Amino acid sequence: MMPAWAARLGASRDQQRALEEERSRTQAALQVMPHMLIELDADERLLRGHPGWLDRLPTLGPMAPGQGLQDFLPADLATEVRRVLAEVETTGAPVSRDWQVRQAGARVWLAISAARLPPLAPDRRPGHAVMICDTTELHAQRKQADRLGKFAQLTTNLVIVTDPHQRIEWVNAAFEQQTGHSGPSVRGQPLCAVLQGEPAPGGCGDRLRTMLAEGRTARAEVEATAACGRRFWLDVSLQPLLDDEGALDGYMAVASDITAHKRQEEQLAAMAAEARATRARLAAAVDVLPDGFAYFDAEDRLVVFNPQYRDCYPGAAAAIVPGASFEQILRQAVQSGDILEARGREEEWLAARLAAHHRGSNQQEQQLADGRWLRVIERQTPDGGRVGLRVDVTALKLAEQRTRIDFSATMDASQDGIAFTDPEGRYIYMNPAHREMFGIATEDEILGRSWRELYSGDVADHIATTALPALLSTGGWRGELIGRRRDGSDLPQEVSLTLKADGGIICISRDISKRLREQQERTRLREELQMAQRREVIGQLASGLAHDLNNLLAAIGGSALLIRELQPGAAEVHAQRILAATEQAGALVRRFLTLGKRQSNRSRIDLCPLLQEAADLVQAGLRNRTRLTLALPDAPIWIEADPTDILQVVLNLVINARDAISTAPPREGGHEITVALAPAGPAQLVQTYAVGAPCADRRYVSMTVSDSGPGIEPAMQAKVFQPYFSTKGAAGTGLGLAIVTGVLTANHGAIALQSAPGEGTRFTVLWPVEPPDAAAPSDEPAPHFALPATAEPAASAQTFALPAAAEPAPGPEMRPAGRLAGRTILVADDNADVLRVLVGFLEGAGAEVVPCSDPRDALAALQDDPRIWDLLVTDYDMPQISGADLCRAANDLAPDLPVLLITALPDWRSRMSAPAPRFTAELGKPLGRATLLDAAERAIGAKAD
Repeated sequence: MMPAWAARLGASRDQQRALEEERSRTQAALQVMPHMLIELDADERLLRGHPGWLDRLPTLGPMAPGQGLQDFLPADLATEVRRVLAEVETTGAPVSRDWQVRQAGARVWLAISAARLPPLAPDRRPGHAVMICDTTELHAQRKQADRLGKFAQLTTNLVIVTDPHQRIEWVNAAFEQQTGHSGPSVRGQPLCAVLQGEPAPGGCGDRLRTMLAEGRTARAEVEATAACGRRFWLDVSLQPLLDDEGALDGYMAVASDITAHKRQEEQLAAMAAEARATRARLAAAVDVLPDGFAYFDAEDRLVVFNPQYRDCYPGAAAAIVPGASFEQILRQAVQSGDILEARGREEEWLAARLAAHHRGSNQQEQQLADGRWLRVIERQTPDGGRVGLRVDVTALKLAEQRTRIDFSATMDASQDGIAFTDPEGRYIYMNPAHREMFGIATEDEILGRSWRELYSGDVADHIATTALPALLSTGGWRGELIGRRRDGSDLPQEVSLTLKADGGIICISRDISKRLREQQERTRLREELQMAQRREVIGQLASGLAHDLNNLLAAIGGSALLIRELQPGAAEVHAQRILAATEQAGALVRRFLTLGKRQSNRSRIDLCPLLQEAADLVQAGLRNRTRLTLALPDAPIWIEADPTDILQVVLNLVINARDAISTAPPREGGHEITVALAPAGPAQLVQTYAVGAPCADRRYVSMTVSDSGPGIEPAMQAKVFQPYFSTKGAAGTGLGLAIVTGVLTANHGAIALQSAPGEGTRFTVLWPVEPPDAAAPSDEPAPHFALPATAEPAASAQTFALPAAAEPAPGPEMRPAGRLAGRTILVADDNADVLRVLVGFLEGAGAEVVPCSDPRDALAALQDDPRIWDLLVTDYDMPQISGADLCRAANDLAPDLPVLLITALPDWRSRMSAPAPRFTAELGKPLGRATLLDAAERAIGAKAD
């Protein structure tokens, strides 16, 4: 049983401690006040204080709790404060008094205000709150007013003059401004009635009326009311005015607005009330804390606690009372069995726990007998006490257990192999994926065994001499290794090793067999692509040589036909021999043209993985901070095509973009190449293409390659598709885009170019979804006749080609005379020999022929009168103006004029930078007379129809 005096002592300490907490909060709030604030106990000892602006006084000493007034205030100021406190005790009301002190030869006026504070305990005496304000400026103003005279106009104070009967005779401007009453309106009115004074706390208003009646000097605080109803406080000084004979002649009242001082007093009272309310809120907050809370004083005795703290130790609940020591409570909890970890070693555990408790900071976890887990947090307070928290972390512990279980399940479910070893290199864990890679059936087969058993001797030595030293020095290592499965086969791996804190190793392994096979396949495709490009180069060279050779053969064959026709007899044998040689040379040329051609290997393919593969091939060669972005649809894009053709087109375009970017200046954020794939829309089918022309009724896919490079000048755009034209100087072959156009022409595709200097370049490729023979026919009108195809098939449904073959000996039914009689034919070819042969063939059939070795002359003839011509026959490869240009002009000048193309270039379409014109038929060189005449006759006949 605790003695009564001990209980009172404990209660007194509780009150003292609560008051200290309340004052601490009040002190924090008062730090923003500019005035000196002092809180004294009943013995006038400092509890707390705030110097405010008065800390600049040289005689002001430092403040410390427990000091007397003379310890931190000048002696005369301390004496004055005691006088004010004595008056507060006498009157029982707050008191304010002015006082002056000299500082550096100048007077400093101070306003000393004091009020009572509630006692700390019922049996204790009340303390005091003192506020000292610097009122030097206010007194200076009063002094200045005195110098100007008692009746001078005051600028800040209210001045009122009354007669002996206290009726107002005169007021100054400050009175009128403050009260809102004009001088004439108050003249003759009683002073108290005008001010509507209300008694201040302590009866100051009543004393004012009494002093006025007694006719003596007085000073009081009055709460006045302005004309507008606003209430304010005045410090009113009354001075009797005597006449020459010493009789009362009236009064002069000087009043100053002290509303701000009153508000400060109200703030002091409000802060004291707030401090009391804060303490009450703190006590309530402690009670509603979800965690156990307890405060022990410097003697380690319990002062404050909440119910949750008691609930943590149900067996020691009776011992958890104010005044009980921490050790008593702890021993009771151990003896009752509340703390599970203390069972069986009670004294040892108690000694360790008490030692931890007396440290400045302590945090640990306890498991209770009922299965709960507590996190114990203890911190020492500045006064030597201790605050303790008991946080229930049972849910957190259960979550940690579930996390460990989930972590183990995650590693077991991982597709990558994961294994742990101890510091000696023996396996202590291996997940199923790792065991499956090596063909290990169960975990028992490998646990406790060395990692060397999974590698051959050479590989194990390499790991020991290369990987492990790097692992020890940097904490990690990554590389590729060849493991050994249980069946003895090799296992290519990508391995990542991480060093654990205990010296063990975490190994993450991935089977890279599939990746290696994919790399091999990409290498094969790259080699095939290079081979295709070499074949294309050979084909380009062969095409050029075949052109010249075919022109010669055409001249030889045509001359032979003329010799055979005009000179029978012995000349016919030689002519026949020339024709036979011409036929053999033509066959040789056609065989030579097939050297550079690859056999098409069409199949149904999805373009998405093929473009991804092309991107992988180019990725490693990107420079100048260039990103390659693929914009591929989620659904597959199926077409009928040769995969190598697709790779040739995409790789050439992407490599050109990469090379263009390498010449561009650096760009913030780097450059970008984008490869996009999508079905072609209707708008794309009607736009203009540099090579090829899509059919409106055929389905296409659109492949777009765009870059952020320097772009292409408009004058250069028309040349980029020409063979051997390059902007890369010696580094370029000029065949990249020529190969692209050749592939697209062969597959009936199209390509468009959009570019501007400084804005990058964009190539749009249309590729037919179905092969050409499966596509729907074009909407354009078909020709009225068709002739057998040559070795080089035509690329448009509006044209036809004739074979280059030797003609049989002429019979009576094959005589050319008269077949073209009356027809006017314009012939253009820059080769004079071929031109003479063509003219001879046509004139022999009765036609009137106008030959032109310069295509510009032919163009001029068309422009002079396009209607006189029945047929235009033109070569393709001519200087200044090509056969395509001449045909395009004829189509514009005379849309119904048939045009025959005679060329030795089978790939003439790939050399055009604009859509192909409308040729009536295409004839290859060398050609026979019958072939030419038959084509001419049919073309003219189609025009007549």
